[in-house]
Amino acid sequence: MEPREELIPKKEVLRLTGISYGQLYRWKRMGLIPEAWFIRRSTFTGQETFFPKEKILRRIEEILRLKEEKPLEELVKLLAPEVIPTEVTYPDPLALSPIGPEARELLWKPGDYSFSELVALAGGAQAIRQGAQPAEAKLLVELLRAQAETIRQPIGLTLVLAEKVVDHEALSIRVAFGVLAREPLALDRDTRVKVRVDLEKVVEDVKKALGGEMK
Repeated sequence: MEPREELIPKKEVLRLTGISYGQLYRWKRMGLIPEAWFIRRSTFTGQETFFPKEKILRRIEEILRLKEEKPLEELVKLLAPEVIPTEVTYPDPLALSPIGPEARELLWKPGDYSFSELVALAGGAQAIRQGAQPAEAKLLVELLRAQAETIRQPIGLTLVLAEKVVDHEALSIRVAFGVLAREPLALDRDTRVKVRVDLEKVVEDVKKALGGEMK
């Protein structure tokens, strides 16, 4: 099992990024920073707020960069994980960078893929980039295709390709399977995680790749 994501205290976030307390909470109210990322923990000085380090620093960097080009209201559509386009279709998934040519064997129809289907393909493509075989990545694609509504609430969701060896009499069989759940994941000790994909990041990447295609 991989360790949980490193947390960073709020005061350190403000120091590293140079933003103010007011900016941080304004962006929270707008949905640019998910409320689920504000994690309250007890410390020796009392209650303090922490964040997933990699996610919060990456998100603030993106907001600061993009707000020079777009109003914050547009950034909400682009970055807020709960804002999922419902009417988007795209004819050439392989042309989107989060999917790419690696996903050619994952396609199941010609053209016009919905947003949730694009996310499913991007999840499979990311798994291939992490070392999964196409047949294994298809397990994850099919899992995501069956969870279109879940994709609308991607915060904290992790897509895992796991495997375990099952011994039966004289046979030893390796079984690969997909898991979609929120952290922390609870898997038995005989299960090995082969690929771990942050679904929240996949959704964000697909939205950014679509850009002006989103309504």
